[in-house]
Amino acid sequence: MSAFEDMPTLVIPKKRCREEIPQLMDKKDRLDSESHKARKKIKAQGSFNAQFWTAAAEVEAIILSKTRVVSEISLAQFEGEPSAWERTEEARRLFEQMRAQQRRLKSYQKQATTLAKPKRSLRECFMNLFTSSRMGLGVTTGMGERDHSVQSNFRQQLLVDYESERDDGLIWCPVLHDWIYSDHMTASHIFSYKHGQATMDAIFGRVRPAELSSSRNGLMLNSIIEKHFDSGVMVIVPNLPERPTDTMLSKWVGQEVREYKLRIIDNTWQHLDRAINADGLTWRKLDNRVLQFRGNYRPAARYLYFHYCVQVLRRAWKLGPGQKTVFHLTDKFGKPFWGTPGRYIAKNMLRALIEELGHEYDKLLEGATLLSRGEDDLLLDTAVAQFAPIEEADDEDTDEEDFDDYD
Repeated sequence: MSAFEDMPTLVIPKKRCREEIPQLMDKKDRLDSESHKARKKIKAQGSFNAQFWTAAAEVEAIILSKTRVVSEISLAQFEGEPSAWERTEEARRLFEQMRAQQRRLKSYQKQATTLAKPKRSLRECFMNLFTSSRMGLGVTTGMGERDHSVQSNFRQQLLVDYESERDDGLIWCPVLHDWIYSDHMTASHIFSYKHGQATMDAIFGRVRPAELSSSRNGLMLNSIIEKHFDSGVMVIVPNLPERPTDTMLSKWVGQEVREYKLRIIDNTWQHLDRAINADGLTWRKLDNRVLQFRGNYRPAARYLYFHYCVQVLRRAWKLGPGQKTVFHLTDKFGKPFWGTPGRYIAKNMLRALIEELGHEYDKLLEGATLLSRGEDDLLLDTAVAQFAPIEEADDEDTDEEDFDDYD
């Protein structure tokens, strides 16, 4: 079975005539009003019991219906064939959003069923993922809003550990290989802060001291790079030569100072040939670009592997109805982009991700721990919690620092 066939089924938008757009807009507004009223009822409840998650599922169903209407409006406004619309950035974002909403709906329904059973309690990490931000249900709990001092301390630690700051205040970007003004550099978490320490421990295993705000879970990136770092466009993978031998693989795994490179996994992205800097460097030219660090400090491989898995899912979810998988995770020799084995993420969680993507992604299991632990769906739930609704993405508080928009 193909990866596309394994993914959540999309409701194919109907091609409406332009005269129907006002009617569709009215329907969208009604659903928007319904979702806001339903959210208020959820917030009024005092506990996260089965009734809460049943109501949450009802809200998500309304939001999913609205996204489907938005897709019909978008297609009606498009001058061209539906197959051409499906390849636009707007359509791809809508496809990804609908699949994420379907996944959220399934998760809420599962929680409601679980909590309806005697002596079952809500796991902390699930509550953090889906209730503590606008990407969830907007209920203040879990990590909540971050103290600015936490981000400030995180940034300062990155600058020190990665030896990234020059005496004149310029900061080194390992992707651009250049010194950048401080205002244009972002201290970026690899595993998002908003997911919380409990979720990090459940996925990777408990490590002390905790690493949610550790330099091992972060990178200093130019703000333009950081803006698209979690968009299903690029991944950071081990820097290995073409056709590596087993000895080369073992050497990389055993190295204390590991080297990485960036790979582009979306060769249909509309910005690939757009210049990033004044030197004419484009996104396309970043493919296979080795990251250059100033010292010997490196991020933990397990968090980069998590980012890799989430970006693979995001890229796959952008595929439209009837499209085949149009991206690859192997080089020209058939070697996986992430070509080294490791013990990064719980085996059962990676299996659940592969079931979502399709079994041609079995290679992802090379990053699995020997044993299973925790809830099977936690990795998937964490990935879904990272996807901001399109209509709220512009308003949402970013997990990292503020940065200039890139048109």
